[in-house]
Amino acid sequence: MQIIKYGYKKNGRMEFLYDKFPQSKVLLSPIKGYLFVKSVRWNRDDPIVTREDLEEMEWLANDIMGTLEFYESRKNARKQIR
Repeated sequence: MQIIKYGYKKNGRMEFLYDKFPQSKVLLSPIKGYLFVKSVRWNRDDPIVTREDLEEMEWLANDIMGTLEFYESRKNARKQIR
């Protein structure tokens, strides 16, 4: 999956389009130094979005925005709790 384009919205939110879901807009919000998926404006022409797709979207967005280190530290913290 690749990012087609992204743009900035109000309150620090960002909107992304991904090649796997070209008709669906993905809204990501900042929290504790990284971005997470807040909502997906899914289009019926696109495949169904899975949890794995959401995680990949977050990873790609955080990578391009330079916040991947914060995102990965959060993911590692969750694994240690389980």
